[in-house]
Amino acid sequence: MMSESSAQKRKAEAKVEQWEAELKKLKAQAKESSADAQISIEKKMDELRGKISKARD
Repeated sequence: MMSESSAQKRKAEAKVEQWEAELKKLKAQAKESSADAQISIEKKMDELRGKISKARD
C-alpha cells in the first residue's frame, strides 16, 4: 500500500511532467510565431519554469 506522502510525491511529479510537456509545446510554438507572440509565449514559459523549479525544491 502506498503511503500518503508517497502518493503526494507521485502526484507532484506528474504535475511537473505535465508542465515540462507544456513547456516543450510552447517552445515549438515560439519558433513558428511572430515577435509579439514570442514575447507572450516566453512569459508563459518563464512562469512554467518557475513552477517546475519551485516544485522540485
